[in-house]
Amino acid sequence: MPGMEHRDTNGVQRQPPREKSEEPVTVLVTGFGPFLTQIPKNTSWEIASRLPALIPADDTNPTPIHIYVHHEPIRVAYDTVTSLVPTLLPPASPQNPAPSIILHIGLAASRRFFALETCSHSRGYDKIRDVDGRVFSDKAAESLFPAERYPPVLETSFDTADVLERWKGFLQEPGATASVVGFAQSAMPTPDVRLSNQAGNFMCGFIYWMSLAHYYSIREEERPVVFLHVPDLSWSTERMEMGRDVVVALIKALVESRRQVGVVDRGVRRSEVSSQKAEERRAATDVNFA
Repeated sequence: MPGMEHRDTNGVQRQPPREKSEEPVTVLVTGFGPFLTQIPKNTSWEIASRLPALIPADDTNPTPIHIYVHHEPIRVAYDTVTSLVPTLLPPASPQNPAPSIILHIGLAASRRFFALETCSHSRGYDKIRDVDGRVFSDKAAESLFPAERYPPVLETSFDTADVLERWKGFLQEPGATASVVGFAQSAMPTPDVRLSNQAGNFMCGFIYWMSLAHYYSIREEERPVVFLHVPDLSWSTERMEMGRDVVVALIKALVESRRQVGVVDRGVRRSEVSSQKAEERRAATDVNFA
């Protein structure tokens, strides 16, 4: 009857059935090892290694999020990235369930903001030597990613404008972590988060291209990969914790954008080969070396 409590045979009050929750989403995160002599700690790995394994669902983030951080910083070497990336991504991924979103993080030491990169180029990785003294020639790129099969530029299939709006919203919400909420009462500035189309012609742009091309080869219109450039925060534990919380907010934004908007485009965020001159196929100079 209405108003009556429902109890089981032991007299314990029964709880009302829970509403059906969203299925958990798994996010793969990677960071890089050191590569600049003057910066012995790469902030990308320092942040990635601090991320929580689980972001539980709540009112603003209804999807439980499992975060899998690759167990070690990725060596800043073309051979390492070329051989490793395909083993981390579906269908070869050892994770079960396989990751639904890929987030690569890299250092932009000259920047003072967090930049979600929208795209990456297929060529131009032959100018800056990696930690092994090697480059990735355009000839090698043509062998792996022939121009007749791959466009010169690939963009993530996330709606990055939507992600950016949600990202900023998660950073401002009352339930955000203390290091973010406390900005207004501290000397630390509010995190500056932006979109960028300058992933660069070194390892950041290269790993982004590798992952985008991997998904493109499986299903052209679905590329659930993003790359985040972070400033150098290695000199401050407090700012490193802030960086971690900025990335947590980004992950929540990616998951919610995937749920609300989706990660499948219809080719509108894919640059055609015929639309660009040969020199425009090459990535611009990496911000760490500009």
